[in-house]
Amino acid sequence: MKLYIGNSSYPEYFLIKKSFDKAVFVVNSEKKTKESFINLSSYKDFFSSSKEILFIPSSKDVLDLESQIERNYAVYKWLTTPKAILVLSKDALDVRLRPLEEFNKSLILLEKGSSLDRDFLVERLLKVGYIKEDYPENEGEFSVKGGYISINVPKVGIVDIDLFGDEIESLYLKSKLLTKKEINQIYIYPLYDFDILSHSPLQLKDENFVYLRDYINEDIYTLDIFENLNQKVSFFSDLSDKNIGSLKDIDESFKVVKIPVKNELILLDEKVAFLPEIEDKNLDLDVDPIKEGDYIIHEDYGIGVFKGIETREIRGKVYDFMILEYAEGEKVYVSYLHFDKIHKYKTQGFIKLDKIGAPSWKNLKKRVKESLKNLARQLIKLYSERQSIKRQPLDVENQLITKFERDFPYVETPDQLKAIKEVKKDLSKDRPMERLICGDVGFGKTEVAIRSAFIHAVNGYQTLVLVPTTVLAYQHYVKFKERLEKYGLIVENLSRLKTKSQQEEIIKKLEEGKIDVVVATHKALSGNVKFKNLGLLIIDEEHRFGVRAKEKIRQLKKSIDTLYLTATPIPRTLNMALSGLKDISVINTPPEGRYEVKTYVSPFDENILKKAVEFELNRKGQVFYVHNRVETIEEKVNYLKTLFKNAKVDFIHGKMKPSEIEKKILSFIEGKIDILVSTSIIETGIDIPTANTLIVERADLFGLAQLYHLRGRVGRGNIQAYCYLFIPKEITKDAKRRLDAILKLTRPGSGLKVSIEDLQIRGPGNILGIEQSGFIKSVGFDMYVKLLKEALSETSGESEFQPQLDLDFDYYIPQSFVENPQERMNLYLAVSKAESYEDVEKIRKYLKEFYSELPSIFNLYLSVEKIKRILKSLKIKKLSLKEGRGFLEFSKDTKPEVIHTLLKELKPYKVESSAIHFYTKEIEELNSVFEKTIKSVKIE
Repeated sequence: MKLYIGNSSYPEYFLIKKSFDKAVFVVNSEKKTKESFINLSSYKDFFSSSKEILFIPSSKDVLDLESQIERNYAVYKWLTTPKAILVLSKDALDVRLRPLEEFNKSLILLEKGSSLDRDFLVERLLKVGYIKEDYPENEGEFSVKGGYISINVPKVGIVDIDLFGDEIESLYLKSKLLTKKEINQIYIYPLYDFDILSHSPLQLKDENFVYLRDYINEDIYTLDIFENLNQKVSFFSDLSDKNIGSLKDIDESFKVVKIPVKNELILLDEKVAFLPEIEDKNLDLDVDPIKEGDYIIHEDYGIGVFKGIETREIRGKVYDFMILEYAEGEKVYVSYLHFDKIHKYKTQGFIKLDKIGAPSWKNLKKRVKESLKNLARQLIKLYSERQSIKRQPLDVENQLITKFERDFPYVETPDQLKAIKEVKKDLSKDRPMERLICGDVGFGKTEVAIRSAFIHAVNGYQTLVLVPTTVLAYQHYVKFKERLEKYGLIVENLSRLKTKSQQEEIIKKLEEGKIDVVVATHKALSGNVKFKNLGLLIIDEEHRFGVRAKEKIRQLKKSIDTLYLTATPIPRTLNMALSGLKDISVINTPPEGRYEVKTYVSPFDENILKKAVEFELNRKGQVFYVHNRVETIEEKVNYLKTLFKNAKVDFIHGKMKPSEIEKKILSFIEGKIDILVSTSIIETGIDIPTANTLIVERADLFGLAQLYHLRGRVGRGNIQAYCYLFIPKEITKDAKRRLDAILKLTRPGSGLKVSIEDLQIRGPGNILGIEQSGFIKSVGFDMYVKLLKEALSETSGESEFQPQLDLDFDYYIPQSFVENPQERMNLYLAVSKAESYEDVEKIRKYLKEFYSELPSIFNLYLSVEKIKRILKSLKIKKLSLKEGRGFLEFSKDTKPEVIHTLLKELKPYKVESSAIHFYTKEIEELNSVFEKTIKSVKIE
């Protein structure tokens, strides 16, 4: 069978719609495999298909552990799932794996009520790649505490085993929201392609192998692969088909469906168009559980201590209350309906509890609010000034731009796509763009900047990329040049690395318009640098420039597009508070192939040091060695030279001339140095994918943010990276707390969680351009952001209000569904922290998938929480539902089109000047009406 399809997502559509149990889809490249996986997953969700979509990476690198885990998970699901589609590139067919019978033997079956030898289980887990830790914080780890075993199984979750003697008494699976469900059985699959002989260095028992193709007996579908695959093959070809149309064929008779596919599909016979839509399906809720004894802030009462949960029966109904204790032992009982007023309070030093009824908390809130109102006035003034400047809109969509975007060798993350879409929207307007792109190290901010520069070049404008250091200028220059030069654009680097005559030549060409993009340090801000037609200014880490440079930037950016890049984490709540006043794009999702840096803390041990460095050098990698004392750094270099006789060792520190530091770092980048010994000056701005081992001496003397950024120097490529933190035998309590935190924050992107005192306090200073850390410490970060929102609303003349709900039915989490009160509280808190109705819906979808079925009373609770958020966005004052009748009261800020849509949908029997009365529908139906309203009306 041969199917002609054109450049569309038809193969994936066909495979989801076709009624077979299992199929294999083989494509030409790894990038196309990832795109096909996204397309298949999108059609699966849209058509509610029960087929599992599984992706097999083709990487054969023994150190690419992420690919091995992904591959073994896919094989395990393929063998144990009745309906599935396996998507892979043709290279993946030749990946070596353990033979099928060995794979089946490697699967560990855990069953409730069955016998289990604990030591034998530990031995088997280690053999198939799991690592024993005190707590299984990261995927692929497990812990053993007496008869209690926890295994963090990648893509599955944490499995808790409770043994009674040698019998599995209970078996639980934990959700992302820190609740758990009892299960009867589960398989633990092997993580790597072969059994482990040793973890450090990693050695696999791979002498007995088969190829992945030997696992496949099902039909293979391929895309433009015409060679013999030794199976029954059906293929799609990248040619035209009379039923597959293009975007120009869409007219008003078509049903347009937007789903997160990578390629559109226009079906002419069915009159349906599937168009790409950026959708972030990730459940982005980091639940920080409140434990007994934790300090909290209640918005009305101030700082107190959490004393536990109490379940009370009131008029025959069971309710959960949080018990808070304040000064002089006074207690407050907070109902689950008001958990959104509770925030965890994180700070150092002595904490004084507030007294119920005393004016101190109210006065503090008032002082913070006044300061925030001043800040709000500044932000609003800057925003209106920016709005008044005009420029010619840019062409952001044409064939050349599309070709350039498709030329990107990786699959963009959802956050990256969203940021690119927002930038293009800015550029197509008639006012200059001023946008901040925020994301952790290596998350793809540079690609967003490169695409902006390309659009400007296509429109006849030049781009200046400003960076704080010469080394960073060189690295950006290499990246921009690599992407842009094949399209005929001229990219140059203006920094100390160029001779005086070279610099003069570059300056001359800039003025003549012969250079399209220049990457430069503050040198480009000197008076003699002029541009023929500068259109875009890209600034990387603006807070690292001096005051004079910042002032020159301010003058330069007035009438041109400006894009700021920063790795300073911006919590989502702050981003949402500033929406409409500051254009911020946050990239939270790590790119494909990035995984956590394995981090170890131990007293200094020469054997560990030798093993770690030799392992890195043997795999042709490089090592960062942090020794933070200038006086003894050369002694350390000599010590390492005697330890590693064949290695090239050199050093840098802050007292050296900048030109000397740059020279050595560039030698390191070019691979001329194997081990670079440095003080903490390497903390930011160096991107070396081949440096994947970091050694830090006296790690107890570094702050948490410093440790996090130091560790960010390694793990920039797709190779497993290692970080060794050496400490003395005795360390302070604070140092222990910081090291415990860094061990937990190993996932790419965990910079957003690097504790309130180390990063969140610094973040707003950089973003808001004003020092606010004292206020954040006094009221806590969450409360600060809430007060900022209120201050912005009040200053701009809007009313910040919570809609009133008056409902005659119950909605809560029943005890029969989640028995443990702490778990119920975790769930309530997760929902209360959800910013939008879409976030609540994500929680519902996730829990539905996790538990299979949700109780109706809990579904009601989630529906009410969604409605609350929609009413707030629509500026509706009150909703009452009683005895089959409904009442909606509008506020002065409710948009006329909202009222018009609701009149049409709810068909009220009575209409007042600012309210309507209607016969109520089922809550789900009412929920749909509100969702339809918010989607049809543009809410700023």
